[in-house]
Amino acid sequence: MILFRKNRPEADRPVIRPEMAPADWLLETLALIGILSFVGVVVYYFPRLPEIIPSHFNGIGNPDGYESKMSIWALTGVALFIYTLLTIINLFPFKFNFPVKITPGNALRHYTMAMRLIRYLKVILIWIFFYNGLVIIRISQKSASGLGFWSLPIFLGLVFVPVIIYFIFARKSS
Repeated sequence: MILFRKNRPEADRPVIRPEMAPADWLLETLALIGILSFVGVVVYYFPRLPEIIPSHFNGIGNPDGYESKMSIWALTGVALFIYTLLTIINLFPFKFNFPVKITPGNALRHYTMAMRLIRYLKVILIWIFFYNGLVIIRISQKSASGLGFWSLPIFLGLVFVPVIIYFIFARKSS
């Protein structure tokens, strides 16, 4: 079994980083606003939370698990980790796995599409975490009862539909 190959698929790819377009700047700004807002809201509401808060939700959005209020920091930490990880990953588009062969002629287009997808996913995931954090806070303060029945299908759609669309466009542009 070979764990590491000398001739990796990305070895012959151009090492370029596409310039950010206005849409990319917008996505980065939305992600940054989302993560800063999430941290700010948690810092503000943490002292006002009861000792036990919802920590898990069932498929229809009702809380079915409870933990210490410290668990809100775990949710915030995961959001910060995702934000940081996706930001770092986006610095190396030439290392991504692509559904098509990357050549010097198509590299810029495919790197741009993949990086924009990562940025979009970063925005969506950060705002989903922020929304979930807000709902946990609202439930703890008795001003909400759950995430809502449609939250899971909407969250899944927001994540997977753009990925599917990306693969369709990537295949067509090869």
